[in-house]
Amino acid sequence: MSDSLAGRTYIVTGASRGIGLAAARALGKRGGRVALFGRDTAALEAAAKSIGNGALTVAVDVADRDALIAAIDRSADALGGLDGLVNNAGLSLASSIEALKPAEVTTQVNVNLLAAIYGCQAVIPHFRRRGGGRILNVSSASARHLDEFAYMSIYSATKAALERFTVDLRDEVKADNIGVTVLSPGGTETAFGSGWAPEVAAVAFGEWLRRSPTFDGTMAAETVGEAIANCFELPAGIAFDFVEIRPNKPMSRQQYAETLYAARAANP
Repeated sequence: MSDSLAGRTYIVTGASRGIGLAAARALGKRGGRVALFGRDTAALEAAAKSIGNGALTVAVDVADRDALIAAIDRSADALGGLDGLVNNAGLSLASSIEALKPAEVTTQVNVNLLAAIYGCQAVIPHFRRRGGGRILNVSSASARHLDEFAYMSIYSATKAALERFTVDLRDEVKADNIGVTVLSPGGTETAFGSGWAPEVAAVAFGEWLRRSPTFDGTMAAETVGEAIANCFELPAGIAFDFVEIRPNKPMSRQQYAETLYAARAANP
């Protein structure tokens, strides 16, 4: 426990599980007060209880621009101002390019890219009133590294677009004392792929296994959450532009896939 972020307030999207929850916990552990955005009300309430420190729960579909902006404004009012935003909400829907479905393309673009853009728009006026703030956009190592997984073209493209958007955002808001960071995690132990249809998962994993016998392994979501919180501890006027955090422990892809499938079969 530390109080490095005591008195500061944050919004984290996609905060009910995975990297978002880990980031919210890490911010709360440092004394920050967090508004947790997500769609699963029960999961949000459990997350808020585990964080404490007056954490708020905000059930919202970030792909709905009007609802997202309204939720950000309400949260800023409830928190007494806003110091930071973690744009973490995202989803991946595996598919070969030839088999892409228009609805799945649109969903990934809306959640992974447009929601982050609209979230950034919405927080800027709140940060100006505060005298500054920080935005952290969660990207993915898959935007640069083909070996992260297979059939992730749209997911990876949305993350690459988010990174390029962030370059312009950083330049436009730095005069307002708003720091902007891209954090790009590699393989992380989350619910990645758990919602895919079994036949889709089988094809994607099969292609990933075909490409190479090994990969760089995975890391705990808590590791990524700590890295995110660290970005908010820098002095005002200083920000990490780009941070990529990846595991470095070579593993068998086949063994990993078998372990993952067995774990999900035991905990459907």
